[in-house]
Amino acid sequence: MEQESWLFGSLFLGGFECSTHITLEGRRLNLIAATQHDARAKADYNLCRAMGIRAVRESALWPFNDHAGALNLDGVCCLAVLGRECGLTQIWDLMHYGYPDDLDPFSTEFTRRFAAFARAVAQVVRAETRGICYYTPINEISYNSWSAGEVGYMSPFAHRRGAEMKRALVRAAIAATNAIWEVDLDAVMVSVDPLVRIHPPEGRPDLQGEADHFNKEVVNEAFDLLSGRLEPELGGSRAHLGILGLNYYAGNQWTISTPDQPQHFLGWDDPAWIPVSGILLEVQERYGGPLILSETGSSGEGRPPWIVHLLEQTTRAIQIGVDLQGICIYPIITSPDWEDPTAFFNGGLFDVSPQPDGRLKRVLSLPVAAALREAQSVLDPENLPTEPLPEEMPPAREPELQWARPVDIVHYKVDNFSYQTLFAGEHLVVELYGFEPGASIPAHQHEETEHVLTIIQGEGDVRIGGKWIILKQGEIVLVPAGVYHGIHNPGTERLVVQQVSSPKPWDTRFGGPHPSTLWKSDATEEKRET
Repeated sequence: MEQESWLFGSLFLGGFECSTHITLEGRRLNLIAATQHDARAKADYNLCRAMGIRAVRESALWPFNDHAGALNLDGVCCLAVLGRECGLTQIWDLMHYGYPDDLDPFSTEFTRRFAAFARAVAQVVRAETRGICYYTPINEISYNSWSAGEVGYMSPFAHRRGAEMKRALVRAAIAATNAIWEVDLDAVMVSVDPLVRIHPPEGRPDLQGEADHFNKEVVNEAFDLLSGRLEPELGGSRAHLGILGLNYYAGNQWTISTPDQPQHFLGWDDPAWIPVSGILLEVQERYGGPLILSETGSSGEGRPPWIVHLLEQTTRAIQIGVDLQGICIYPIITSPDWEDPTAFFNGGLFDVSPQPDGRLKRVLSLPVAAALREAQSVLDPENLPTEPLPEEMPPAREPELQWARPVDIVHYKVDNFSYQTLFAGEHLVVELYGFEPGASIPAHQHEETEHVLTIIQGEGDVRIGGKWIILKQGEIVLVPAGVYHGIHNPGTERLVVQQVSSPKPWDTRFGGPHPSTLWKSDATEEKRET
């Protein structure tokens, strides 16, 4: 199924996760920096080229390059130069959820400043780029307006203003596109929005109409506004829409939530699942082509099967006449979770491995790479790498599952506290204390070990340094290293405390053997018996 030439030089593209919004916790995300792509762009580009990828989605990082209207685009210029030198086409994201701190997305100043930023970026990119320049003015207008304007999930944390925000974002995207064309008449937009479908839950055919309305009208509304099909007074046109970028993941089909049946996400093996090949044809019939899957992928062990699924669906889509010009693996480099910046959920072609010097080493996921090469051999053999993949290491032994219900196995002593180790991992230990009324652990300290204490049952007094606090069931407290601490049960009921310790105290203080070589946990014995 080889094609003479793909729009971006290869069918498979790479996307660098570049979300920059502020979370509910008040953290400004910069996932380009969190993955160290800002410092490792040249190496990352070369990795993409070596895998037969000739185009990438890249970020202009608006919130970090616009300070009250004063622009610093040195980083954009550097990336544009690297893209040219590495022979990669770049699709520039101008706003990926985030915007400068001093702006209100519902204001006219937001539109003006964004257009000025887009114009300046276009000047830099045009000067350093050979061939056509591609831009995504605002990523996922539909999701952005819902999450930030309807349910208050990201900045500006508005509620019930989703429709208003959608139109504000569309106005800003159209203004930015016009500003780009003032610099570069040949520039092409890549409008990116989620490709989703909802279904009525089992036994509720009466909700089919609601599902149909959402799938045909709500899902397409942002594209309709950009293209001028809807509310043409906003200034949209088919050229403003440009290439259609559709973000498609395994979780993009779900059921309508009802009081009796919560929302349920469909797997692609579900009988109700709608094949993406047919959905792509519907989108093309509505707007014309070309189209790309601007984000797609899975996580962990689900990545290779997802690529196999894409191969099947892409083959079918092309057979039925869909002008599909790109499949963007997103993210191409595994990035941290939005909510937990320490959690890198393996989701890319390249995973990351933290090194002692702080670098995030790129580690090729061999199963993903093998699946990608199989897809390339069928769909894009011209860009199939010739360098053989390294041999894959045998899978690690599946660890023994360790679990416990502390209140069922805790011990008590008449005249003292009881202690037992529940689990001992490589770097931490989980311990359990039982206290009869009046029992205590006297004040003591650990030079390096920290504890997290959780009250499983009862209520206790906990000393940390020179302070005493009362902890109740479900409450937790951190005990820093080197601080005197103790626990006392002042009440008439039993007290159960779980303690998580790291580094393990026997490693840091005594250098002794792993406790699992000296004893067997009651919890472990009970599991073996059952």
